[in-house]
Amino acid sequence: MEDVKLHLTGVSERLMMYGMLFPLSNRIQTIGDSQFEDITMKQHFLMIVLNMLIPYAPTLKETAGLIGCSYQNVKRMAAQLEKSDYLHIEPDELDRRKQRLIATEKFVQVNADKQAMADAFMNQLYDGLTDAQLRSAIEVLQQMDRNLGGNYEQPAYPSDQNNLKEQSL
Repeated sequence: MEDVKLHLTGVSERLMMYGMLFPLSNRIQTIGDSQFEDITMKQHFLMIVLNMLIPYAPTLKETAGLIGCSYQNVKRMAAQLEKSDYLHIEPDELDRRKQRLIATEKFVQVNADKQAMADAFMNQLYDGLTDAQLRSAIEVLQQMDRNLGGNYEQPAYPSDQNNLKEQSL
């Protein structure tokens, strides 16, 4: 079977952007799924979000909002991660109806062990892009997300923090 290429001449920028999101997402997921033996890329993304929040243990509902999935989808992923001993799902101490996601030692160890692989993937994904291009892409994706009811906040870029530190010296 020959390699089929799409010719985008004459396609509107809006349609082009929309059409590029899905194949890119699929490629990212396919590559990510191949990196792990017992978890999916989506489960790994859930773990990345949880890792960013440690020591805070978010609820299932909070996690669903953060990763853009339904409560039921997050509950299903968390249950699978719990079976593999990556996390524990525990009732909230003050409101037993809420369930919190608690990272395990295995969770922390796998994140540490896979850090180099994750860094290499990020380097491959963003190769050739400047910080300005990344910021522009982030702003575009944030606005698109807000247009559909999302709630991303404007990030504090690490390079901004470095510039502030340099300016204060």
